[in-house]
Amino acid sequence: MTARLQALLAAQERVDALRDEAMRRSGAALADLAYANSYDGAPAEVLDVLRQALDPERPLDFQYTPYGGGTIPRRLVAESLSASHGERFHFRDVILTPGAMAALNVLFRSVADEPGGEVVVVTPCWLDYPLYLENLGLRARLVPVQAHDLRLDLDALDAAVGPATRAVILSQPANPTGILYGEAELRALGDLLARAPRPPLLISDECHRDFLIPPHAFRSPLAFYDRTCLVYSFGKSLFLQGQRIGYAAVSPRHPERRELARQLEQLMRITGFCTPTALMQRALEGLIPLRPHMGPIVERRAHAVEALAAAGYEVVPSQATFFLYPATPDRDGDDFAFTERLARRGVLVLPAPVFHHRGHFRIALTATGDMVRRALTVLAEELA
Repeated sequence: MTARLQALLAAQERVDALRDEAMRRSGAALADLAYANSYDGAPAEVLDVLRQALDPERPLDFQYTPYGGGTIPRRLVAESLSASHGERFHFRDVILTPGAMAALNVLFRSVADEPGGEVVVVTPCWLDYPLYLENLGLRARLVPVQAHDLRLDLDALDAAVGPATRAVILSQPANPTGILYGEAELRALGDLLARAPRPPLLISDECHRDFLIPPHAFRSPLAFYDRTCLVYSFGKSLFLQGQRIGYAAVSPRHPERRELARQLEQLMRITGFCTPTALMQRALEGLIPLRPHMGPIVERRAHAVEALAAAGYEVVPSQATFFLYPATPDRDGDDFAFTERLARRGVLVLPAPVFHHRGHFRIALTATGDMVRRALTVLAEELA
C-alpha cells in the first residue's frame, strides 16, 4: 500500500479508534451522531418489501444475473429516473451496483484511460472519493467551496478544469454540508465544463436527493450538462445501508451514451463488483416507490439548529440531507481535538478533516431523539 493511500485512510481510522474507545467508556449512554446509521431502524414498509422478495416466483430468481443487473429491475429504475429527471432513460443507461461505492469506482475507472488524469473533487466531500481515485492512479484535484457560504466556487472550478481533467465530482445535495445547489450555479457549472478543452464527465452523487427540507426542490446537474452520470443508493434513502443496492446511470443526452454504458457493464466484471444480490434486485419493484419518513428528521433538525445557534455555534444554512455542519469553536482551532473532547463526554461527531476540509464538524440526525438531545446538551456546555 502506498504512503498516499495510507494517509487517505488515516482520518477515518482515527475516528473509528475514537468511536471504539467512546463505546467502551459510555456504553448505552453514547450519543452517536457520527456515521448515519438509523437508530430508529428501517421503516416497516421497507422490511415488508424484503420479506416479499424472499418468496421466489421462478427457479432462477436467486441465481446469476447479468453484469449491470437484470433487465426488469434496470427498466424499473429507468422508468423512475425518466419521471424524476425529465429525460427518457433506457434500461441500458442504468448499471445496477452493490451500492454507491461500487458505482463510484466503476465510473472513476471509466475515466482512468491514460496516465496523468485528474478528477476535480468539490470539497468538503464524501470521505473516500480521493481514496478511490488514488487507488486507480488518478489525481484528485480538491477544489474547496466558498468559505463564507459553502456554495460552489465557480471561479476556482473554472481555474481547476484543464486538459488533464477527466471528470468532476460533486454531491447534490452536498454531503457533509447539506447544501442543495441551485439552478443558477449548476447551469454555470455546466457552461464552464462544456467550454473546457476536453469536456470532462460530470459525476453527480445523488445519494441524499430524497432528503429535502420543505419547501426546497431538487435539481440534478444532469439538466445542465450532457456528459453527466448519476450515482444513487437505495440504502441511504430507505435506511438500509447494510443491504447494498444502487446504480450508476448515464444521461440520455451523453454523446457516447451507449459506449459508456457498455463500458460500465464490462467494468462490473473487470473490477469484480459483479452485481447487487438477486434478492435486492427482486426487491426493487417495491422499494422504488418508497420515500424516507422526513417528519422525525425535520423535527430533530429544527430543534438542533435552534439549540446550536442559542449556544453560540455558527450553523451553516442547509436545505437537504440529514446532516448539519456547524463551525468548530475557535478555542484551539483543531477539529480533531474538539471531536475528541466530545467523545470523552459520550458524544460522537465527525470532524471536517474526514471530509478533506477544516473548521467544521458534521452531525448526523439519524440518531435517536434522546441521543440528539443529550448531544446538544454537551455541545452547549462546551461553549458555556
